[in-house]
Amino acid sequence: MATPRPPLDTTTPFGRRRPGIAATAAWRLATAGLLSPSARRLVRKRLAGRFSGPFDVQVAGLKLRAYPTENRDDRVLLGRATMPEPAELALIAPRFGPGMVFVDIGANVGTYALFVAKAAGPSGRVLAFEPHPRTFAKLAFNVAANDNGAIVARNLAIAETAGTMTLHSDGGGNIGHASLLAEAAGTVRAGHEVAVRPLAAEIADQGLTRIDLLKIDVEGFEDRALLPFFDQAEPSLWPAAILIETVLSRLWRTDCLAVLAHRGYVVAGETAENVLLAR
Repeated sequence: MATPRPPLDTTTPFGRRRPGIAATAAWRLATAGLLSPSARRLVRKRLAGRFSGPFDVQVAGLKLRAYPTENRDDRVLLGRATMPEPAELALIAPRFGPGMVFVDIGANVGTYALFVAKAAGPSGRVLAFEPHPRTFAKLAFNVAANDNGAIVARNLAIAETAGTMTLHSDGGGNIGHASLLAEAAGTVRAGHEVAVRPLAAEIADQGLTRIDLLKIDVEGFEDRALLPFFDQAEPSLWPAAILIETVLSRLWRTDCLAVLAHRGYVVAGETAENVLLAR
């Protein structure tokens, strides 16, 4: 059975749902780096889970409404008051600049999209894809709360052809782990039919003429989402740099890194879970 979700609030203005002292302290403990993952889960279950939110937080100059019981990124934002995936953000930060074009495939609640859009400024372009309907509603709220017109958010997944697919989820405490691959989602307890579309078609619709940086994190579906683009788009549209998650690379049918190396990309850096490629 899927875990009950706190009510989704996309109408209350940002700033009116701030966490109290007790909620902040509980989630700080539940995300403490000194605790083991099992200890953090126990604290979350026994204590912090009583404070489901949502809560409005400001991190790195960004406004975000966090639902900590159902999303790891939200737990980090609330409990640690830092951005999720700091090593990855540090890795790509030297590529930020005014007017840059960023494509985010698997945008979750928008931490990457908002962080990059802030650096890109009003002349930048950010295209963010998130297929999960509930997560997309959070992404859309966060984009609106930051009043950033550079971001276009799309409620769909990227795949080789247009149509619909089932997005699988274990219904647990990290809704961001949903995947188009059932084997990537753990014990599947929930599913949503979502729209899918090729990246090349979306890029054409948005009128983008270049991509400075592309980030993809789609829970083992990276090969099927990204690689068709290189057959469907002109080389001038190929991203200058790609940040790709490799945690579930065992589920790839085609080795993304090998194919991208053949396309002229080289490893420009890596973290424990991601590889940065550049050409």
